[in-house]
Amino acid sequence: MQLRSARLCLNCEEVHGDQQCPACASESFAYLTRWVPVSDRRQPRGPQTPSARADVKGMSSLRWAGRGVAGVALVAVTQWLWRHSRPVEWTETGSENDIE
Repeated sequence: MQLRSARLCLNCEEVHGDQQCPACASESFAYLTRWVPVSDRRQPRGPQTPSARADVKGMSSLRWAGRGVAGVALVAVTQWLWRHSRPVEWTETGSENDIE
């Protein structure tokens, strides 16, 4: 019986799904969803299918590859900035004005 269609008889407290209570033939009832919330979306039962697991593994390896590429790019940019941010080299005499 679906929770959305389950009814509680207000006279004898029987749970049923008909218009009349099968125990006392009363037509006074309340839906169980009044007290028990029902989620709008149904959750899948059981484990995922193997193909879904393979897709997750594929996405995981793509994610790691993307992180590796980002890491290599970060190292390259850092090295480039390090080389270009060095101060002007000094000559053997020790003064910067001797550079021509």
